[in-house]
Amino acid sequence: MKILITGFPGTGKSVIAVELKRRGHQAYDPENMRGYEYAVDRKTGERIHPPHPVPTGWYDTVAKQVWDPVKIYPLLVHPNDIFICSYVHELTNYWHFFDLVFVLTLDDVILEQRLSERHGPKLGKDGVELRDIMKLHRDFERSLVERGAIALNAEHGVHELVDTILNTVEA
Repeated sequence: MKILITGFPGTGKSVIAVELKRRGHQAYDPENMRGYEYAVDRKTGERIHPPHPVPTGWYDTVAKQVWDPVKIYPLLVHPNDIFICSYVHELTNYWHFFDLVFVLTLDDVILEQRLSERHGPKLGKDGVELRDIMKLHRDFERSLVERGAIALNAEHGVHELVDTILNTVEA
């Protein structure tokens, strides 16, 4: 079985991947695996390197983050159960590989708090960017649920979330 656990930045995908691994499952977090994701120009589709630091709105206007098909495909066709915990722009290209898709959801207040506490690059640094992020996350969550994803409230603790995921997979 192939299971995708997705959600907007700050919803806990990486923490869930760690917990699944701790419990003995094959779980991957492409966002934090060297070479599994890269940026492409939104207009040309060509691979580009993000500037450092990445300016506000750069991923909304200039580039999008995509999976490297050469690296991700072997995970998607592997015979074992595989959990992939990731947010990626071109998810519709890979949807058919997954037996189950979970989308981690958060209300605006909790998401804003988590984004402000993130380590590394901060999202929502200014009011305009934060407003755009809040709208995008609601649209993203709604579109995935409409497509058949199972919504999970990411306010719950990681152990409870992983228990719910595993119980659903085993049902």
